[in-house]
Amino acid sequence: MTRVRATTKLVATDLDGTLLDPSSRIPTRTRAALCAARRAGIAVVPVTGRPPQALWPVIEGTELGPLGICSNGAVLVDVDDHELLEIELIAAEVAARLVADLRRVVPGIILATDGLDGFYHEDGFFDPPTGWADRVVTVPDILSTTVAGCVKLIARRPGWSASDLIGVLAAHMADEAHVTTSGLDWVDIAALGVTKAYALERVCDRLGVSVTEVVAIGDNHNDLSVLAWAGTAMAPANAIPSVLAMVDRVLPANSEEGVAVFLEELVATG
Repeated sequence: MTRVRATTKLVATDLDGTLLDPSSRIPTRTRAALCAARRAGIAVVPVTGRPPQALWPVIEGTELGPLGICSNGAVLVDVDDHELLEIELIAAEVAARLVADLRRVVPGIILATDGLDGFYHEDGFFDPPTGWADRVVTVPDILSTTVAGCVKLIARRPGWSASDLIGVLAAHMADEAHVTTSGLDWVDIAALGVTKAYALERVCDRLGVSVTEVVAIGDNHNDLSVLAWAGTAMAPANAIPSVLAMVDRVLPANSEEGVAVFLEELVATG
């Protein structure tokens, strides 16, 4: 087991499947561990595929921050002040080209965008889950939502798994965009080079933290970049096999508050 480093200054943690429990909440023990870490001078930065408006209600009343990463690295936020600091958009002309390519390469594909004012999707994309913090809007053509650029495109092909779709798109779009998935049955497409690792490096620059002082924790495909970049990589036991194969330490599952277990150890070393 990788020892806890007393030199750790920043813990970058994914939310869904990692910090959050299976009911998508931050339980009591984890809240206490976050508070103790903040008091000890350790930044615990949320690094999520969620857009900012879907981040705020989940982390309300916690000591996460002071900064956060949303939309798989496309948006940097000030967690304490609920402020957007940096936004990396897919330019309108690039989005139009990507949409045309997606429709040509995968006939029958259905598209969506997850923006800063809501989730927009073409008819048949999905039945929106109840209880979403995000506004959900059906549009006849997703291009109508990209005229000023977009944070990310989202693609789904009925009858295909996310793994099937990413297998086709990742190779085809390698020189045009970054393609990943967060475990849901669709694929996220961001501007070229925009990943969780890209954003975390910018967060560390802002906070004066070196890569060797960073522990990253994640469970899914969209966490691979940040786990590879950080000085130390960890994952909950429920992570996908490709994540478990690359990390330095496997923590208890998110249902057993594995991140809290690690934070308690980290604080104790101080």
